Amino acid sequence: MRILLKKPGTSYLHSALVRWCRKVWTGVTAVGITGELTLWQRKRIRLLNGICFFSILACCGYVITWSGSVRGVIFWQSLQALFMVTIPIILNYYRRYSAACHFFCIYNLICFTFFAIASGKGYGAEYFLIANSLLPMLLFKELRVMAVYFFLNLLFFGLCKYGFTVIIPFLPGPTGNSALGLSMIMVFFLLFLIVYYFKSENAHQEELLENKNRKLVSEKQKSDELLLNILPEETAGELKETGNVRAKRFEMVTVMFTDFKGFTNMTEMLSSVQLVKEIDQYYSAFDYIISQYGIEKIKTIGDAYMCAGGLPRVNSTHPQDVIGAALAIRDYIDDRRKEKSQRGEPYFELRIGIHTGPVVAGIVGIEKFAYDIWGSTVNTAASMESLGEVRKVNISGDTYVHVKDYFRCTYRGKIAVKHEGAIDMYFVEGKL
Repeated sequence: MRILLKKPGTSYLHSALVRWCRKVWTGVTAVGITGELTLWQRKRIRLLNGICFFSILACCGYVITWSGSVRGVIFWQSLQALFMVTIPIILNYYRRYSAACHFFCIYNLICFTFFAIASGKGYGAEYFLIANSLLPMLLFKELRVMAVYFFLNLLFFGLCKYGFTVIIPFLPGPTGNSALGLSMIMVFFLLFLIVYYFKSENAHQEELLENKNRKLVSEKQKSDELLLNILPEETAGELKETGNVRAKRFEMVTVMFTDFKGFTNMTEMLSSVQLVKEIDQYYSAFDYIISQYGIEKIKTIGDAYMCAGGLPRVNSTHPQDVIGAALAIRDYIDDRRKEKSQRGEPYFELRIGIHTGPVVAGIVGIEKFAYDIWGSTVNTAASMESLGEVRKVNISGDTYVHVKDYFRCTYRGKIAVKHEGAIDMYFVEGKL
């Protein structure tokens, strides 16, 4: 027996007997549980099986205690109760879950009522109906079912407590204050178990809800960050609030285009992986530079990079901001060229074009949408890039008007632009 209970060097909680009891408990409470059941259904089945299992143990105790006694009625009553409380487990085994719950609630109602009448008012058995009125709240989700069982238990409690006053108990048992006190202790114990289950289940559900909320907040933050990588902050906010974004006209913005010279030749010299890695390094640097100047990236088209200042937040410094970013990009490209030239590696040369004027900005389409700008200003900025030179920042006369007091510029003369005619152009040399 000592070996069964506890092996040397192990605690009593890990003894063979405790492990066996846990195995029995787990096996009994899992009767009838299948993979397609919901979490709540599994809990309901485990709870009902567990209550029935404890009821079986209690009935076995009564049967053993009253066997051979002169009070044979209690013995036979306990024996039939032992049989009846096994029925819900059997019903669960055959997947009759609702039938098992209804059977157990109805049987308890009848059994406690009979016991209260048969044992007399001195025993206080009718108070078990109070605890039994709460049990359906653990086994059913339907409010109507809970209410019906609650009022039935309340009705039978009233009949046992204030009715049947003339019936002489035929199931004699201990009476008096000690018997009533024992009954009340058992009722309070049952109420404690029921309320404790409610509280623990509530705490468990609140914890699950908090975990879900934390996950939702985390996922929302990720989605917001992803959206802000696609759209400007104001535009993303409007899209989340209204579900769409209205096109907006900006009277004056500064648009910058960059383009790599000889990009096609570079694709023949580098593998696809090397090419993508190289472009990513350049564009990542461009992204960082324009973010420092408060400029909005619009898009990349192959080896062309497009951004604009003065939108979606209107400001008066966007011509200076865009040219400052363009000079920083030019210097970055020049540094990269020198490094790669020293190592004998191929390098990119860059043209930069800038123009200032009105645009319309917004989102079009419903799939893979992106923030974009339209208008002749965009076309002219693209022409400033294509008509420029490598290692130079080419700006239009419209942009020059706004930056001549901040930057040193070299006049190139009037140069013909498709669909625009001759336009004054300048190379930006540096700050004044």
